[in-house]
Amino acid sequence: MGEGIINLDAMRPEKQVIKIAGKSINTSKISFGIILDMIDKMEGMDDKKNTKRMLSMFGGIINQILKEADNEINDEWIKEHIDGFMYMTLIDKIVTPLLDSVTSTATNTKKKQS
Repeated sequence: MGEGIINLDAMRPEKQVIKIAGKSINTSKISFGIILDMIDKMEGMDDKKNTKRMLSMFGGIINQILKEADNEINDEWIKEHIDGFMYMTLIDKIVTPLLDSVTSTATNTKKKQS
């Protein structure tokens, strides 16, 4: 029987760099801790009824990603350098694909368990 190799290095997403206030931030490497935090915060959330709560949660995830990517970034830096339009763009470019991936994985896992 042949030995199967799963090359996780080949599955890494393409590098995505966000430029904000002179900083280049690699947002393609997101820790599993942030993903777990996002899943915990989404439990029982209906996006039509909790839009404000959901945007707040997404903002928190963006903050976590930025702080993890660059240790000079803190809450004060974020308030000073990121406006509402930038937050919405970051949500669209980072959080939405991440959420889609998590949702897809969860759906596929449930199908395999059935």
